Amino acid sequence: MASLAFINNSYLLAFTLVVSSFVYLSAFNIGRGVEKSATVILYNLYALMFYLVLTGGAQGTGPIWIFIVSPVTYSIRGLKRGTFDIVLFLSAIVLGFYCADTFNIYDYNPEQFPVRIILAFIIVASLSGYYEFSREKYSSKLIALSKKNEFLATIDPLTNLPNRRFTMNKLIAFKNELKNNNIPFVILLADVDNFKKINDQFGHDFGDEALIHLAKTFENNIPQNAIASRWGGEEFLIVIPNVTVDEGELVAEKIHNALKASAVSLFSDSVNITLSIGITAANAERSIDLDIKHADELLYKAKEQGKNRTCSF
Repeated sequence: MASLAFINNSYLLAFTLVVSSFVYLSAFNIGRGVEKSATVILYNLYALMFYLVLTGGAQGTGPIWIFIVSPVTYSIRGLKRGTFDIVLFLSAIVLGFYCADTFNIYDYNPEQFPVRIILAFIIVASLSGYYEFSREKYSSKLIALSKKNEFLATIDPLTNLPNRRFTMNKLIAFKNELKNNNIPFVILLADVDNFKKINDQFGHDFGDEALIHLAKTFENNIPQNAIASRWGGEEFLIVIPNVTVDEGELVAEKIHNALKASAVSLFSDSVNITLSIGITAANAERSIDLDIKHADELLYKAKEQGKNRTCSF
């Protein structure tokens, strides 16, 4: 474009286009982030458009280029900031046409040309704004849906406790803290005693209610920094950071007492459920799988000793 302007003896226009090109190129070399570079490019575009309106550009066609402004603005600035910028730009364009006529900088023909350009720009800008509004609304829905799906992927839908996947990631983080900062944690692996018998006697709805009741009992009786999760079926895993096995046993005893004091009820059926719990301290030299396996062995030791009890090592 600068070359064509130079060939047509429009030296000032050619110079302006060359300067704008250098500004665009320099914007990409700004080291303070994409947003600042985009802002420089955008306002340089505004300045160039104002100049084209003020001087008429090449044979009075300069104002036609302003129609690229609204889509570029919304893509860079978004709906709210973009609308604000476009209102300012429109004011500048009106001023440019006014100055061109008042100071005889350029004589637009026909006289209605500036008005038609401005009205057409307002229509295009309005359509661009509506498109950006729709895009942002749809994008917000997608983000919300993505976050919801991400949340659901880590939560057990019945008990609303974290699931195995979420808890494994937390166990990895706790293990790293143990290795790097010597922060201990204990694992409690719990299994509902005689759960199959409860299901067979009272039905699966009652069994689901028992698991929900158990989840609430965990939430009310474990430390705030602990994580209680549904590990699978009627098995639950609790991880408590920065405690010893003895302190973990106190938490387990608190859970046993809470279950003893509160029965599971559904319609006319009511029963107190019990747990067998195995507790182990995580070992920095041992894998997470081996830690859990050790807790599992202690859990079944509790089963063998008569259930409704805690075994630790």
